[in-house]
Amino acid sequence: MRVFSVSGCRTFLLINLLLMCGNGQAFEDPTQVPAAMSEKMLTTPFAAVSSAGEHTVVVGQRGHIAVSDDGGHSWKQAQVPVSSDLVAVSFPTAQQGWAVGHGGIVLHSRDGGLSWERQLDGHQTSRLILDYYTDKTRGGALENAQLFIDREQALIGYGGTQALMAVHFIDEQNGFVAGLFNRILKTTDGGKTWEPWLHRVENPDELHFYSISADAQALYITGEQGMVWRMGRDQSAFAAIPIHYAGTLFGFASNGKVLVAFGMRGSVFRSTDAGANWVRIPINTQAGISAGTFLPTGHLLLTSLAGELELSADEGLTFKRFPLKKSMPIFGLVAGLDGRLTLVGAAGVQPEVMALAAIKSQEPSALVGSAADQMSTLFGAGYGYHH
Repeated sequence: MRVFSVSGCRTFLLINLLLMCGNGQAFEDPTQVPAAMSEKMLTTPFAAVSSAGEHTVVVGQRGHIAVSDDGGHSWKQAQVPVSSDLVAVSFPTAQQGWAVGHGGIVLHSRDGGLSWERQLDGHQTSRLILDYYTDKTRGGALENAQLFIDREQALIGYGGTQALMAVHFIDEQNGFVAGLFNRILKTTDGGKTWEPWLHRVENPDELHFYSISADAQALYITGEQGMVWRMGRDQSAFAAIPIHYAGTLFGFASNGKVLVAFGMRGSVFRSTDAGANWVRIPINTQAGISAGTFLPTGHLLLTSLAGELELSADEGLTFKRFPLKKSMPIFGLVAGLDGRLTLVGAAGVQPEVMALAAIKSQEPSALVGSAADQMSTLFGAGYGYHH
């Protein structure tokens, strides 16, 4: 079993408990408290963004979720039943979406992100895992079933719940959530029921998972110690694909031909043979590469925790820096067909407009405008923090 220390976490929790007691505040479980409504919500940290048909949905700190139907110029805060930090979101259709985060929370929306309901939390997930690997008609029949039981009981013994860091839904019924210590579950009924998949990932060291993504050929997970896991569309388990890199990989992008994995310290890796071989690509930053996507033009766009925007016109072989009107640590992005970008990060939500016709020459003038100034006027200025 993976060995780890929680002494630092316990000390941190004790300090926070003493501070709350000193202020006369009682602890409230964020998984049980609805997200507060706030006019300044969009200037607080947001971790992830997704398209939902013609809408854009962002999720972030303290359960904040907002929806825009005009490319990020205006936003409506969603009704959310938890105030846990949310870190990932997936919309396979315009109406149906899922978000995950701290406390092992899984949320579901049926109306394009305007309202949400809880489907799962960390305590329920622990019970699911123990029940599944104890049941001899299911996971209990596996030779290593007791290993998964022992690992889960050890995590429960340390206290708290394990965060979910990634979510990907293939369609309205089939999807995955994944997170810390090899935690991964699958649903085939839109989240009504979940099946633990801990035994279906080649991950004996219980490395953390940080992203799930897909192309037409396969699904991909990225995580600690330079690991990528791949599962073909006709397969039922994720195989490990080591990149021979010691750092964490935060995400993954694919255009169906080229695979790009990215992570800590400006690390970008590229494969053209379904992940069998990888080449490290130089990029002009030492900051963590936090998000990436292939644009409708075929260009690849990457963002960094230093607030940098990098564009490649040759499918990830070379990159050129593009300036932004405002800089913030960027955690996620989504690109529209009309050239609109929505960036989310430590300072909140930042829409940008990119002239897709201009980026063929990779000229900085491709970024022709920003809606960030309008947003500051509507919702208040100021930067948040990276947590």
